[in-house]
Amino acid sequence: MHKFFRIKSKLALASWLIFLCQFMSIFAQDNLNKFIHIEWEKNSLALEYHLQISDSIKFLDILYQKKTKDALVRLEPNAKYKYGRIAAIDQYGVRGEYSEIFEIEQRIVEKKAPTPIIPLPSNYLSENHTISLALNDDRSKGWITYYKINNGKWLTYNDGIRLSQEGLNLIQYYSEDRLGNREKIKTMEYIFDMQGPFIEVSFSNTYEDKDKFLFTGKKSTITLGVSDLYSGILPVKTYLRTANEFLEIEWDPKKSITIPENFSGKILELKVIATDRLGNVSVYSKFFKHDLTSPSLSIESTVRLDGEARQISISRISAYDSYSGVENIFYSLNNSQLQSYQEPIVISEPGEYEIKFLAVDHMGNKSAYQYERVFIPVPTIKNNSLKK
Repeated sequence: MHKFFRIKSKLALASWLIFLCQFMSIFAQDNLNKFIHIEWEKNSLALEYHLQISDSIKFLDILYQKKTKDALVRLEPNAKYKYGRIAAIDQYGVRGEYSEIFEIEQRIVEKKAPTPIIPLPSNYLSENHTISLALNDDRSKGWITYYKINNGKWLTYNDGIRLSQEGLNLIQYYSEDRLGNREKIKTMEYIFDMQGPFIEVSFSNTYEDKDKFLFTGKKSTITLGVSDLYSGILPVKTYLRTANEFLEIEWDPKKSITIPENFSGKILELKVIATDRLGNVSVYSKFFKHDLTSPSLSIESTVRLDGEARQISISRISAYDSYSGVENIFYSLNNSQLQSYQEPIVISEPGEYEIKFLAVDHMGNKSAYQYERVFIPVPTIKNNSLKK
């Protein structure tokens, strides 16, 4: 087993003198050493930085602190190192406010042997390329070389050839002297790749609101496919992050990605960076909100007994959900099957009733049940006979 540590938050440090714009959440692992790696963006106004680490989010005890002129530190692993904060110090010794507290999370992962990467054949070319032809002619005798690419026209060769069509390209060329003596046509094949890998992402069990914003829930998964037609892909970097949290996910093409519960109620970004073996890069980014929060249900019932029709009306029932929104309100009478609430509920038969209410949001999160009890008495029979 191999231990490594990573930081889960971005850092925004502000004071009247010092501004540290961004904290980069980076984990590190080494085949020989185990260490905590904390790195942040340099500030041009800062002469040095002050790092503090504690085992308490309130920083009651400072377990480690250090001033450094570098924008990174590496520390020996320590299970008590749970929280950190950083301040920038200017040339006059004025220290800015400490950053938001970030969490140092320890994880245990299986140590994996590196996947061997077979070098690409020399005929694979990226966007920045020049093809030089191997010529055996004597220029002093006035040899001229001609070439064509695929089914194009014959052109005069000078210093090099550049391809423009992606995929397999066939180059044919020959040299000819001033007397018209022509050598046999030679051929070469090159594969030209200037596009990054193709990234395909699909979200399951989601809801999209009227503003086209995406919501996910507890049954949602993310399927990520990455492919490259020509040179093949290198390991894909996949991240889930919020304003204060950062999670790198190991991409497995055979498995879907599940969203951790601790991201509930937050705006997330899924970011995928895919690089092919020629260095072409593709980036995918999608913002969405993870909703595991139940809606709230409010019953401000108005119970009215109509003397003529002997009916009770129950209305003014409302539900609220701050994330994906309420999809429906259901009710049942005396534990009957739930049915969609249509205002008002009208009951006319005499008897005692228990009405159960439930609200459901667009991601399937359910409110707690709420109950109302109503009673309709048996009508009294009036004596309408006339006295003689």
